[in-house]
Amino acid sequence: MNLEKQVKQRIFGLDVVRALAIALVVFSHLYYLTDNQSSLLLSLSGLAGYLGVEIFFVLSGFLIGTILLKQFLKDQFSIRDVLYFLKRRWYRTLPNYYLVLGIVLLIAFFSGFQLSWKVWRYFFFLQNFEQYSITIFVESWSLSVEEWTYFLVPVMLFFVAFLVKSTKKVLFITTVFVLIVLFHFFRYIHFLNDKTTDLNVWGTAIKSVVIYRVDAILYGFVVAWVNYFYTKKLKRLRVYFLIVALHLLFFQYVVMNVLGFNLIKTPLYYQVFYFSLTSITIAMLLPFFVFWEKEEGFIARGTTFVSKISYSIYLLHYSVVLYLLKDLFMQLTYEIPSVLKIIVYLFSTLLLSYFLYRFYEKPMMDLRNDKY
Repeated sequence: MNLEKQVKQRIFGLDVVRALAIALVVFSHLYYLTDNQSSLLLSLSGLAGYLGVEIFFVLSGFLIGTILLKQFLKDQFSIRDVLYFLKRRWYRTLPNYYLVLGIVLLIAFFSGFQLSWKVWRYFFFLQNFEQYSITIFVESWSLSVEEWTYFLVPVMLFFVAFLVKSTKKVLFITTVFVLIVLFHFFRYIHFLNDKTTDLNVWGTAIKSVVIYRVDAILYGFVVAWVNYFYTKKLKRLRVYFLIVALHLLFFQYVVMNVLGFNLIKTPLYYQVFYFSLTSITIAMLLPFFVFWEKEEGFIARGTTFVSKISYSIYLLHYSVVLYLLKDLFMQLTYEIPSVLKIIVYLFSTLLLSYFLYRFYEKPMMDLRNDKY
């Protein structure tokens, strides 16, 4: 049995985390279907979308970090091992991505959208590598962060293992921490050269740019390392970490707002350390769910179902389903209640995501498992 199959024995708690993350992301776009433009709804939607993606980052870092760590700890970590890791990773993510990217491009073309020559960047995950140049398929920004992270880390580990004489245990976590510091440094350099004061600019110039966000995934690698080498201690402390994490969430999103922390008054925090605090908080939440192995019942089955199709949901829910439904609703000669719009949207998203998962994503995964 290969290392990835060993890691992917289903853990219900991680299904809960994945389902929660995609639910937050989908919720963040519901207001596009309603006439409610209250500032509170807009703020909650923005926060939900942000937290949903950040949860995905840390969770993905934990899962892929565990696979990579086990592979790295083998006697040899050769370039062949790096390529094996990358091929399995790309089989998991690229087929769905390129299929939906093609659909989005077709929708844009037939909608009369003027596609820029920069559209080629989407095929190499360069649409937000060093600067934000996304005009369609806006949710793809996070996929670029993930793909570049999972290319960078194994390559770095290969060179570190070749050049530095130390135990693999130390090399892995040291490399991860060095990279975390490095990407903080990149954000700090941006802070020194560009005093961003607008939240929309902050969202595109920093939050959604690869070279400023890789560390969000690396915190999941830290949890993977701790879980691998100190499983019993982590299991014993998981509730304490959960309590601390919940307090940190309250502190960051309630107390700090009351105290006046914002992009204008505290730019260093918002441009450099805001993301770090979020990632650390999610990383501290994660152990509680890592050890929640099984659950029975209808709700548990529904949670697992949503978890399984979450990648397809993420790809389809906004740039395909929401865009097409909004266009359809605008062409109708009568007004549909917002609640009904939301029900149609959620049902359509789940149905299409299931079809994408069942008839394309899963066969691709089965093909990968047969080949590698």
